[in-house]
Amino acid sequence: MSHPRRLPHPLLPLAALAALAACDEGPATVTPYMHAAGTLDFLAAATRNEGPLYLEINGTPFTAEGDGLETRLIAAMERALQTRVLRLTTEQAEAEDPQFRLVVVFNPPDKGELLAFCAAQPAGGPPQDTARVDLRAGFCRDDDLLAAVDGWVVDANGSDDPRFEQLMHQTARDLFARRRNDD
Repeated sequence: MSHPRRLPHPLLPLAALAALAACDEGPATVTPYMHAAGTLDFLAAATRNEGPLYLEINGTPFTAEGDGLETRLIAAMERALQTRVLRLTTEQAEAEDPQFRLVVVFNPPDKGELLAFCAAQPAGGPPQDTARVDLRAGFCRDDDLLAAVDGWVVDANGSDDPRFEQLMHQTARDLFARRRNDD
């Protein structure tokens, strides 16, 4: 017995295209480098007494960003880890172990050599395209790179935009993993 051939719904191709277009807006992250042992043990060493990790922010993600970027960035990244308490500070003197730092560079005009990121970290810049925010984040021990994440998002309207918060959440999750394949 033959069954009649069912034609796809006429809006299905449009829905698929809309979904692909949404993917092009991000947020998206990629991890171009991760220490072979992962980074969660390094994070545990840097914050063994649950003290804060130093966070250095370079560049400006948005043209009209007012006060509050640091606070929103810290809040989004601190909530990212479920396996370890993550506390961040932008005051280097408050860090539990000054040997370690988390560096976030927004809109770097030149990302430079990946493995030299911590030693010769690129300067951040103003938004190059008002619709897109690019970043490179690195977890550093002195001048050694332990992990790096590149990310971007399109059409986020400020640091309180949920899509920007998701970018920062994904960045922290990708930086602090047991192994490169950890979810």
